[in-house]
Amino acid sequence: MNVNTRFVRLFIQNNFFISTLSTRFKNSFVYSMARYILYVKAASDQKSMGDCPFSQRAYMYAKLKMTPDMYELKPIDLSNKTEEFMKLNPDGKVPVLIDRHKDNKIVTDSAEITKYIDSQISEPYCKIDYNGPAVEACSSMFGKFAAFMKNKDDSKTESLKEELVNELRKINDYLKSPTHDGKFLLGDTLSEIDCMVLPRLRHVAVSGSHHKGFQIPDEFVALKQYIANGENDQVFKDTSCKPEEIIKGWAKHM
Repeated sequence: MNVNTRFVRLFIQNNFFISTLSTRFKNSFVYSMARYILYVKAASDQKSMGDCPFSQRAYMYAKLKMTPDMYELKPIDLSNKTEEFMKLNPDGKVPVLIDRHKDNKIVTDSAEITKYIDSQISEPYCKIDYNGPAVEACSSMFGKFAAFMKNKDDSKTESLKEELVNELRKINDYLKSPTHDGKFLLGDTLSEIDCMVLPRLRHVAVSGSHHKGFQIPDEFVALKQYIANGENDQVFKDTSCKPEEIIKGWAKHM
């Protein structure tokens, strides 16, 4: 091989190497510079979405409002929080949203996160400003569920169970009322209130059954259909953890 041939081959190889590095760097840069970072509770594998319904609310809303390149999901092991995360949120709670385009603005609390996302991204409209009868029907359900699940006084079990059933009845009554129409709480597409309610109802169905033998009454046909509609929606599927994670999450209260 003469000198000229060797030079040409080296030139081609070096340029290919540089081009490859450039492409990899560019792809890495684009990924790492997504505008938003959303911290959520991690599952047992430390990589995927965990059982926190508040984290799922924020994650669902991000998926409804953003394209995948706009945000980066960061699951956090809440039993071993990183120093980086604790600097962002000393309370150590999730979810947390960071907006890199606003001087790394930090937003905590799932309700505040969905409001903030909506203030920055107007479309699609997800009815975040809704304040009608669905809010009243759904607002107390999860608190009653938590009280029922955490209760260790057998003398209170039946009364707490009845209170939970009454809250679930409110949702069912709203869903079957003449004023309601559509697969979800406010129509045929997911709205912000669905992002709050569907993850909580999944906890009722999964953990209530496993730990307390609780079943949503069969007579609540409209409610059961609503839950099924949620389970068949791709956004809800993509943001949901495995049932075992929910069971494990509530086990510490048993």
